[in-house]
Amino acid sequence: MKDVASRAGVGLGTVSRVLNGNENVAPQLRDQVFRAVQELGYRPNSVARSMRLGKSHAVGCLVTDIRQPIAAEMIAAAETTLGRAGYTLIVASTHFDNRREAELLSLMQNRVVDGMLLTVNRDNDPDVTQLLAAINIPMVLWERSPGGGFDTVLTEHRHGARSAAAHLLDLGHREIVLVAGHLDTWVGREQKAGLDAAFADRGLEQTAGLVFEVGAFKARELEALCRRERPITAIIANIDEIPGILRFCAKRGLVLPRDLSIVSIGDASILEVMTPSITAVRGNGTKVAQLAATLLLKKMSDKQPEIAPERLTVGMQLKVRRSTAPLNKGGGHGLRSQDRA
Repeated sequence: MKDVASRAGVGLGTVSRVLNGNENVAPQLRDQVFRAVQELGYRPNSVARSMRLGKSHAVGCLVTDIRQPIAAEMIAAAETTLGRAGYTLIVASTHFDNRREAELLSLMQNRVVDGMLLTVNRDNDPDVTQLLAAINIPMVLWERSPGGGFDTVLTEHRHGARSAAAHLLDLGHREIVLVAGHLDTWVGREQKAGLDAAFADRGLEQTAGLVFEVGAFKARELEALCRRERPITAIIANIDEIPGILRFCAKRGLVLPRDLSIVSIGDASILEVMTPSITAVRGNGTKVAQLAATLLLKKMSDKQPEIAPERLTVGMQLKVRRSTAPLNKGGGHGLRSQDRA
């Protein structure tokens, strides 16, 4: 460190503050220190620094499945935000395994990390709430809301599902399937509530049995729904379910939106260039992650030891494309005609 200070032309204290992520250093001096570090190939002893400061400068991130595109997007955004503040992000997946989740939470809170960003498997379980309440380091939940007392950053999934359903109802559709997030999570509950609200707004009654959880909506279920006396005419589904639905339609010879209207919960550039382009409700996972990481940095700051829990939300926006059409222009009628043929 002395060599770095000498090369940069600053004092040891300045070098220490820069390497420890202290922001109270002039940008010019910070640049001088980083330049000297690079020129000398200096590598600080992070273990010694952690023991001295009582901090690891690491943040744990727990997600259900790192393979999900939205999880990857959020992790990347959080990593960038935390990295600018001198923190390293350590990521683990629970794979919806409750035992693994408990083990990872225990590992992380034992001072391996200074804070946590969490997406727990389910948030309506008192045992999970109790487990979270026992965590003794700062944490922020994203896309989960186990009740009061926790910092959360959430996408407005109720509004997203409500706007998707309203769009379809206004096109004349009534037999609408919702493939929601898991109903033991805030995401799934809010999506179902949004569907319910859209029907209630118009004084309409829903057909029972048309709400499914992600992962439970397969070709067999879709085939049965198409062969009902009143076949489904529209589907609102998580973006991860869209490829499977499109494969089914292609195999069965269904044409969108003539035979079926589809709305994706979640958006991606590929949906815009498909034929037809897919109507979607667009969230902003990057913004959710940035807000969550920024909130966590505030919670970890020594300057703010006691801060009341915060609840931040990020909106969703309906993007109408060509996969939805009025019912009287064919949306759904093709299912009936095919079954009669």
